[in-house]
Amino acid sequence: MLSKLSKNLGLRIQLTLTLLVLLTAVPIGLLWYHSSEQVRLQTVEKLYRHSSETIYNQLDSFFSEAKIVYQHQQRIEKDLPDIVQDRDRLIAHLANVLNHHFNIDYFYFANTEGGLVSLGHDWDRHFIRLESDDGSAGMLTSYEAQYDGKGGNITAQAENFDARNRQWYQSALKSEQPVWSDIYSGAIDHNLLGITLSKALRDEKNQVIGVWGLDITLTSVAKELIKAKPSENSTVALVNEKGQILASSNPQHSPKQGMLVTVNSSQAHALGKLWKLIKPHANQSRNEQAHDVTQTFQFQGQSWLSYHTQYPLSKSRQMRIVIYSPVSDLTQDFLQAKHYAIIITVLMIVLAAYYGAIGTQYTLTPIRQLTKIAEEISQGKWNKKITVERDDEVGQLAKSFNKMTTHLESTIHQLDQQQQETKRLNALLEEQNSRLEERVKARTEELSQLNKRLRQLADIDPLTGIANRRLFWEQFENTIGDTHGWLLILDIDNFKQLNDSYGHITGDLALQHFAKLCQNCLSDNDYIGRIGGEEFAIWSESSSVKHVQQLTEHIFDTLKKSPLNIQGKPIFITTSIGGTNCFPGKLSCYAIADRMLYKAKQTGKNKAVIDTSLTRLT
Repeated sequence: MLSKLSKNLGLRIQLTLTLLVLLTAVPIGLLWYHSSEQVRLQTVEKLYRHSSETIYNQLDSFFSEAKIVYQHQQRIEKDLPDIVQDRDRLIAHLANVLNHHFNIDYFYFANTEGGLVSLGHDWDRHFIRLESDDGSAGMLTSYEAQYDGKGGNITAQAENFDARNRQWYQSALKSEQPVWSDIYSGAIDHNLLGITLSKALRDEKNQVIGVWGLDITLTSVAKELIKAKPSENSTVALVNEKGQILASSNPQHSPKQGMLVTVNSSQAHALGKLWKLIKPHANQSRNEQAHDVTQTFQFQGQSWLSYHTQYPLSKSRQMRIVIYSPVSDLTQDFLQAKHYAIIITVLMIVLAAYYGAIGTQYTLTPIRQLTKIAEEISQGKWNKKITVERDDEVGQLAKSFNKMTTHLESTIHQLDQQQQETKRLNALLEEQNSRLEERVKARTEELSQLNKRLRQLADIDPLTGIANRRLFWEQFENTIGDTHGWLLILDIDNFKQLNDSYGHITGDLALQHFAKLCQNCLSDNDYIGRIGGEEFAIWSESSSVKHVQQLTEHIFDTLKKSPLNIQGKPIFITTSIGGTNCFPGKLSCYAIADRMLYKAKQTGKNKAVIDTSLTRLT
């Protein structure tokens, strides 16, 4: 076995490195042993802090999501007065909010007559609808509802319910912004406690239409606290300034008959004693505290660890996040691991001291010899040979190194020859590349000119030199997306008669003449296109009906003053125009303008009919 080990340098190096690592771990192990108690408390504190941050973030999610609902409602603020007047639309709106905000337990609206329409869900995602029977104060009925809030069987009823008497309703009337209420019991299930973010709904005259309400129940908060428990026997609780337990992972802290349990109650268990230690910190805000507090205390002969921090409900209201656990839950495995670590550390010290010294010396000696010979060979002393006589990996390296020096000189000579040949080939390749680049450049310029010509043929009407049908409507679609303006459709009057009387050549000249005169009448941002035989279209950014009428009068006046001269004979061209205003979102602009053109044709031609029924401009 020793003979095999002597030929395996890799195994020896691996063994040596392992021993060195263990030797390095000895002082760390000793330091850990002396500071284990501090490390134990820091570990527990980090665990508690992580649980606290998880709860803090979840509470932020609960309360911020309620505010987000009202922010989203601002987008439909103008529609809300109509929605709350229609029961079906109101229920659909409540259901839509609940299906998109799962941290909200109930969403409802109360009118000025004390009536309520409420939609909520329990933790099994079963929907519940509460609704005043007559739409006003009086009987309130609970229904099992579908996901959209409709249908359902009656589950419970409450008599003489009047939303106007509720604290959340009255608080909302005193503020323009959403307001958090105090914790209160449910309208039907008095054991269901919650907190409401309410907001008054007002009309355009600032008269109250009713009050919106968003409920977060303490039951849902308690579910999240259970998930954040650092151990099986840990308790996570939320306690207000009055010492009332708002929510807890411990079922003994659950509200009884609609009343919160206090820390002084027998149900509070260890929390009652812990609260006496927490109370001196109760008047400090989260910003004033240098750090959150970790404490130990004794209860029923057992050691407990606790952690508490503050959470702000508002600028003036705070509550405490309290986490406490039996010490045995968190440190038993830690202490057992500590004892094992001490034993293992002692054994490693003995092994590291023995193998470290021998293994390091045996490994480094041949490596130093190889380094010295390699340095001399790098200086051109080709006759140097390595004399390490070993059968392991270092011996094989020495033999291979000696063979390498024998062939190195001849190899360098061959490389010099190949380098000269490479230079010659590179020069030739550079010359060929230069010629190729010139040809590619010439071809690229030729293709660019050809593409430019093809683009012109694709976009320009070859007869009149203005935009063709495809380009005009492309420009129109790009313009109408964010600009107000006018679409005019122009049709040359009696063009077929002109063609029959003077021939198609004269007809083509008439089209060219007409397009040129119209184009001269346009402003810088206006454009014209030929969209049919004798049919043209104009886009104008005129700001009013008056301006676009002035444009059409200018076209008529120009056509009247500038007849087409054929062999000294003037030919007067007239046109009929139909137009409509266009703005983002308006549909069927062309159909409306074409219908106006038809009216112009039917009522005598040589005139403009402009649609102004839907104009937004003055």
